[in-house]
Amino acid sequence: MNKKIFTIGYEIPGRSEDLLDFTSNKSLMDADIVLFNTDTPNGLDYIYPTFQGKNSYTEDASFDYKEQLKHWRNELDNFLKTGKIVFLLLSTKEEFYLKTGEKQHSGTGRNRQTTNIVNLHNNYEFLPVNIGRITAATGKHIEFTGNIIFNDFFKRFKKNLEYQVYLENVENAQVIFTGKDKTKTLGAVYKIGDGHLVVLPYVKNDEENFTRYDKKEDKSYWTEDAIKFGNNFIDCLLSINQQLAQESKKTPLPKWATLKQFSTKKELETKKAIDKNTKGIEEIKLRNEKLQVELEEEQALKDLLFEQGKPLENAVIESLKILGYKAENYDDGELELDQVITSPEGHRFIGECEGKDNKDINITKFRQLLESLNADFAREEVEEKAFGILFGNPERLKNPAERTLDFTKKCKIGAEREKILLIKTTDLFVVTKYLKENNDTAYQKACRKAIYDGLGKIVRFPSIHKKK
Repeated sequence: MNKKIFTIGYEIPGRSEDLLDFTSNKSLMDADIVLFNTDTPNGLDYIYPTFQGKNSYTEDASFDYKEQLKHWRNELDNFLKTGKIVFLLLSTKEEFYLKTGEKQHSGTGRNRQTTNIVNLHNNYEFLPVNIGRITAATGKHIEFTGNIIFNDFFKRFKKNLEYQVYLENVENAQVIFTGKDKTKTLGAVYKIGDGHLVVLPYVKNDEENFTRYDKKEDKSYWTEDAIKFGNNFIDCLLSINQQLAQESKKTPLPKWATLKQFSTKKELETKKAIDKNTKGIEEIKLRNEKLQVELEEEQALKDLLFEQGKPLENAVIESLKILGYKAENYDDGELELDQVITSPEGHRFIGECEGKDNKDINITKFRQLLESLNADFAREEVEEKAFGILFGNPERLKNPAERTLDFTKKCKIGAEREKILLIKTTDLFVVTKYLKENNDTAYQKACRKAIYDGLGKIVRFPSIHKKK
């Protein structure tokens, strides 16, 4: 009997009829095998500009997407409980904000403000089980652990595999693929009840050469290579499905069979050694988790070198605190400011941050800073207009030593006219790294003076003279 395969979010060449839309309420009951690819709320209305650097969806779109997540979570849970197999392709992890439907109100009369409450979500929340900590990262180097069930799959599709995320803290799973770092899992098999969740690296196909366009019919068709690719992929899925199903048919070891009277001396010694190792592993994992938190906190300043959006904002705030400023985000539901900054000398600044992948910082963010300065000054409690600082991280993906761009000409002209400070976050990193490692209050004060004296231009921090 031919196995019925349903695919969600991934079209297998030659099997378009098996593709289900993520927004459909289709049941998986008729399927024998399911192939799932993560999806985001495509086609739903989101609010522009983004919130904290991520898409934020309207109330209706938020409700619809949460319903879709709930539907697929239930369907997959039921499917696995029937003893069937779900294949999951690990594609890019995306985060976004969905409205909860709750609102907070503050103020009265004209000053009454309404704030929509949002929660951060990601496109892996349809899973009914925890597969470990998911971290976005891309690459092609994938190492195979040698599980015989996946030999044919790896042999046929080795060149098509890529990772877009990796998993950590994977528990109760048989690891199939890893990165060079063996602690980074790229594929694994999870036993879920009587079923299996098979997590695989993303299988990329040659989209350009897999379709041909017929002008007369105004229609696209799969090429022979595409059909061959699709058939090979289906064959591998069916083979893995069959072998995992056969493994499941083996009778589990009865509890009474573990009693000492049925166990050899070598078995008992081996079990004792495993228990001892397991305890040691758990203790090491716990220590590593604490060290990981410390490491992430210590590395936070590095976001000044390569980040954008909220991570860059947070790194700037941390660096300003190291320089002796009081700095924090401001958001009253209507006005949102990256940084409100106050120096020990009594100077007040409004900061805006911008990171660019391969370009310089342009006038767009500069205009936004001017609007923020005026909006801040319009607040009743503000008596004196703040100075503006534009923190820029141009060419953020390059090594700082290789960067040649900073702020556009228009940005520099505007800064001079409006007395706006321009600060490269890479320069900020150098001075705050030094201050974090050295108790140098004189240099700290000199940096603050350089910032205040730099109104209307790119700030040049004083040279660091390390103590011998």
